[in-house]
Amino acid sequence: MRNTKDILVSTTSSIDGINVVEYIKPISAHVVAGTDFFSDFFASFSDFFGGRSQTYQKQLSSIYSEAIDNLKRNAYEIGANCILGLRVDMDEISGKNKSMFMITAIGTAVIIEIPSKTKKTIDNLNAISLDKMIDLRKRDNYINSAHEGILILNDATWDFLTINSVDEIAVNILDIIKTNDYYDTEKRKKTFQQVTSYFLTIDEDKKINVLYEYYMNNELEYFSEFIYDLINELAIFNVEKLLEYLTLEDPKKKQRALKLVIVDKPYFTIDDIPDFLKLESSIKSNFNENGEVQIVKSKLTSKEKEIWRCKCGNSNNIDAHRCGCGLDRMGFYEGEITSKYAIDKLYANIDLIQRVLMKK
Repeated sequence: MRNTKDILVSTTSSIDGINVVEYIKPISAHVVAGTDFFSDFFASFSDFFGGRSQTYQKQLSSIYSEAIDNLKRNAYEIGANCILGLRVDMDEISGKNKSMFMITAIGTAVIIEIPSKTKKTIDNLNAISLDKMIDLRKRDNYINSAHEGILILNDATWDFLTINSVDEIAVNILDIIKTNDYYDTEKRKKTFQQVTSYFLTIDEDKKINVLYEYYMNNELEYFSEFIYDLINELAIFNVEKLLEYLTLEDPKKKQRALKLVIVDKPYFTIDDIPDFLKLESSIKSNFNENGEVQIVKSKLTSKEKEIWRCKCGNSNNIDAHRCGCGLDRMGFYEGEITSKYAIDKLYANIDLIQRVLMKK
């Protein structure tokens, strides 16, 4: 299974012709909406059959879709490929003279046998509905605006891009976000939530390619941290890409690759162990000691002594852990993820996998 979109969802407890291999566990997901939306909705009830009704229907659909998407993500993270018995409820939460609505999606995460028969979809129909045609026109407008650099990322835009998985402009969207003011904490937090929801709907391979390449090649450090946080939040981990990045000559890019090594996966299996060992071997091969140990004679006593000469040219006491230039014995600045830390994380993962899945 390559994507959360591949997870089959059914409101029934079983599906004709589908064999359930394993029942994993019940799961749930919640979305909280403020009362402003619903008060506005009911205040305009008299106009419900007018021009505004379609807008509110789409907003309600968006909230329900978000709850179901979150549920699918929870299923994906525990290795399920299907959710049975889907139920979506709405409850009011009150307290301290305030109230909100919580939309809850509930179901049972299972693993099913995927039939080999070719799936029939609505795409086989020789017709396009008016609603579909309107959405297609909007999609084209958003794509063209993004390519021209004039796309405005407001709430309505994010809703459409996310619900319709407009992945053709993923890179353009990151380019636009990069120009935002990230010194505004609230603005950054909201943008992060929106872009996370958007990338959750994108095909797994495209998501990996876009975010990994953007993170590795972006020159702005503050925005690189934003992309790294996004990769962490989405639990994106691709061994082939990491093995490629760890062999790069650019020290800055190799350091970024090392940070990607410690990102968690959505779930872990026994098959991860050889991959982790490959990464460990690559790290050891590509991160060598900074500088070299030399034997020099003391100017005062003519006695020989060992020193550590950093790549910057500075000579340091053999016991010194860090050079005056700031680099340590392995070439890392203070606060950076070191090769030892990354390897320790890989071995910690291997140990847990063996203890839990191999009963060691």
